[in-house]
Amino acid sequence: MAGLFLSLFALGISTALSAVLSPRQGSSAWRDKSLPAAQRADDLLPQLSWEEKIGQMGGIRQLLQPNATFNRTTWNTLYPLQHGILSYGSQLNQAQDVLPYANMVREEQLNSSKVPWISVTDSVNSIYVPGGTIFPATLSLSTSWNLSMYEQVVAAIRDENMALGTHWVLSPELDIAKEPRNGRVGEMYGEDVYLIGEFAAQYVRTMQGRDENGYIKVGTTIKHFLYGQGMGGVNTASMHGGVNHLYNDLAIPYIRVLKENPTAVMISYSSIDRTPMSTNTALIQGMLRSEMGFRGLIMSDAMGILHLYTESKVASSYKDAAVKALRAGLQLELAPGQPACFPFLVNSSNDQEIVNLVDEAVRQHLVIKFETGMFDLPLPTPENLNRTLRAPQHLEINRQASRDAIVLLSNDGFLPQANLTKIALIGPFGDILDPGSYAPSTAANPLHGQTLKDSLEVRFGSANIQYVKGVDIRSTSTNDTTGIEDAVAAAKNAGVAIVALGSLSVYFLDPITGQRTDGEFFSHASLGFPGSQQQLLDAVLDTGVPTILVLNGGQAFVLNNSTMRANAILHQFLGGEFSADALVEIITGQVNPSGKLTISMPQAEGAFPIYYDYLPSDNVGGAGGFNGCAGDWSYPCLDRDGAPMAFGYGLSYTTFDISEPQVLNSSGVSISCTVANTGDVVGKEVVQVYFRQQYSDIELPNKRLIRFEKIELQPGEARKVEFTIDKNDLGYYNNAKYQVDSGNYTFWVGSSSRMADLKNVTISL
Repeated sequence: MAGLFLSLFALGISTALSAVLSPRQGSSAWRDKSLPAAQRADDLLPQLSWEEKIGQMGGIRQLLQPNATFNRTTWNTLYPLQHGILSYGSQLNQAQDVLPYANMVREEQLNSSKVPWISVTDSVNSIYVPGGTIFPATLSLSTSWNLSMYEQVVAAIRDENMALGTHWVLSPELDIAKEPRNGRVGEMYGEDVYLIGEFAAQYVRTMQGRDENGYIKVGTTIKHFLYGQGMGGVNTASMHGGVNHLYNDLAIPYIRVLKENPTAVMISYSSIDRTPMSTNTALIQGMLRSEMGFRGLIMSDAMGILHLYTESKVASSYKDAAVKALRAGLQLELAPGQPACFPFLVNSSNDQEIVNLVDEAVRQHLVIKFETGMFDLPLPTPENLNRTLRAPQHLEINRQASRDAIVLLSNDGFLPQANLTKIALIGPFGDILDPGSYAPSTAANPLHGQTLKDSLEVRFGSANIQYVKGVDIRSTSTNDTTGIEDAVAAAKNAGVAIVALGSLSVYFLDPITGQRTDGEFFSHASLGFPGSQQQLLDAVLDTGVPTILVLNGGQAFVLNNSTMRANAILHQFLGGEFSADALVEIITGQVNPSGKLTISMPQAEGAFPIYYDYLPSDNVGGAGGFNGCAGDWSYPCLDRDGAPMAFGYGLSYTTFDISEPQVLNSSGVSISCTVANTGDVVGKEVVQVYFRQQYSDIELPNKRLIRFEKIELQPGEARKVEFTIDKNDLGYYNNAKYQVDSGNYTFWVGSSSRMADLKNVTISL
C-alpha cells in the first residue's frame, strides 16, 4: 500500500503543488518575538499557500530507518504535503546519531522560508531514542503514589527532550485501567480517575513549564479521548456505556487535566455507540470543545483517520476519511505509515467549508510553534545534548523513583534478607529489562541499565549467583522439561531461589520481539503467566526452597494458590534502568518497600471486572439476594471488598497505625488523622481518603478516592495529616450535568481501598 501511495504522489497529487514560496510577501509582524503567539499566527496564516497549509496538518514520522539511515528519495516524495511535524523514526537509533539529521532537515526548512518543523515524539519514560535516562514506565511510577517525586522525573525527561530538540510529546495517557486484558495497561496510571488526573496534571504542568523567555518548554498531548475499556481488552475495539458512564468515568481525568492547558488532545481508535471517535462530532465538538472548553489542537492517533476507511468502513476513500475527520474536528494526522489521508485534501481548495476548517487547524499549528519558540530558538547542539542526557541529577532521581515504585505484594516474614550467600536466579526475566514498548531500550543487552542478574552479581558476587533461564517467556517446547529440571537443581543447590517471571513489552524491532506478550496490540486472553512459566514456578516451589517471586510486565496477574506459596512476592511492573538495583536493595533491606497498587489484582481467571470502585449492584452474585457461593452456578461470585490485593494495597517492612479520622465541616470538608510508625525501621505510608454519599440520583461507586499523601516516618514517629476537600469536588454528572447533593457523606481514611484497611466517619453536608 505504501508503494502505491508514493506512486500516487508522484503521478497525481504532485501536479497540484505550487512552486516553493520565495521569501514571504506581506506583513512581517509574525517575526516580532514580543507579540503574543496568537497574533503572530494570525499574521502569518494568510501568507501561506494552500499546499503549505495542507502540509502543516501532517508530517514525516520516519526521519531515520534502523542504523541511522536517511532515505532522501522517500523524504522528498512525502515532504511537499507532510511537513508540519517531525518524528525520529526507528526507536533504536541513538540520540547522538539522530540529532545531526534532525538539525539538517530543520535547517533546510528554515532556509526555504518555510514554517519550521516541530519535533513530536512519544515520551513515556524517557526521550524517544536511546541515550537518555530510562525511568520506570507510567504504571510503575504511579505505584509510587509520590507526586513530588514524579514532578522531578518529568522535569528530567523534559530537559532531555529539549536537548534533542523535541518540543512536543504524545503524553500523558489518561486512559483508565479498568480492563485488565488491555495490553496497554502499563502505559496508564491506574484504575482510579482521581489518581490519573492528579498524576497527569503534574505531567502537563511540569513538562509545559515556561523558560526564561516565556516559551513553553515542551508541549503535551493528553490521550486517548476516549479509550481504555474496549471490548475484550482489544486495542482498537469499541466501547459501550451511556452518558453517565462517559462523564463520570472516562471523561473525569480530562476534565481535571484540561485545567492545566495541555497543548493537544489525541482522539482514540475506539467507537462509542458505534460512532468512531475520529468522526464523533458530538463528543469532539460538543463535549470536548463546547462543554469542557478545550481550545488547543486535536489530533488523530497513528493511522486513526485511515482506519475510518480500512477498518471501520465508515468512509469510502482516503479523501472521504479525511473530510469526515476534519469536519469532526481533527486538525493533525499522525501517519507513521502511509498513506496519510489529509494530503488528499489538496484538491479541495475551492470548497469553502474545507478551506475554513483547514485554516482553523493550521492556525492551531502556528500558535503551538510560536508558543514553543520554533520560529525563534536556535537549533540544539551536540554539546548541550551530551551535557544534558543522563545528567548525574537525572540518574539520582531515577534511582529514588525506582525504589518508591516497587510493590511488595506478600511476605511471610522471609524478607528482608541482608546476608544471603548463594542464590539461584531462575526465570526468563532474570537477565533482561522490561521497560515497555515505548522505551528506547532493548530487553537483552541494553545500552543503559542493569538486569536483575547484573544487580545481584554486583551485590553478592558473580560466584554466588547461579542463573538458569528455565523456559522462554511465551513459547512452550520439549526443551522446557530440561530447563525446569535445571532450575530445580539450581534451587536445591543454592538454598534460596529468586524467580523472575512475567509478560514482555518491547519495541517491535527488539531482537527478542518474538517473545513479546504485552503492550500495544497484545491483549491478554489470560492473566496467568505466559508459556510454561507457571510450571517452572510450581516446580521450584515444590522443592520447599525459600523462594522470592519477582513479577514483571505492565499488567496484573492472577496469583493462584500455588503461586502464593512463595515466601515473598514483589511486582515492579515495567521497570527502568535502575529497577533491578532497587529490587536488590529491597530484598536485602537497604530500602523499605513503599509502592502501592494502582490496579487491583484479580482473584480468579476470567472474573472481571475487578476494579475497586464498583457500583453497589455489581457486588452480589447469585439470585434474589442469596449470597451463597457453594458452587459456580452464580459465577462470578466475588467478595470484592475482600480482594486480597486491591487498589492502594502494598506491604512494608514496618507497621503503621492510622487513627480514626476527625472531620470539620464548614464551606468544605477538612479531614485529619494521625499516622504512627509502630515498627522498628523507617518507612513510607500512603494515606488514602475515600468517600461516598449515602443516596444519589444515579448509581455511584461504592467509594471513590478523593485525596492521598505519601509520608515518611522514623520508627516511633507520629504525624498528623490533614486534607482539605472542597464540597464541589464531591459531585457527579447526571445526564451530562454536574451536581452536588446535600445529605450524608461517609469518608474513609486508611492504607488501601480494602474495607479492612479503612476507618470511617459520616457527616451531613
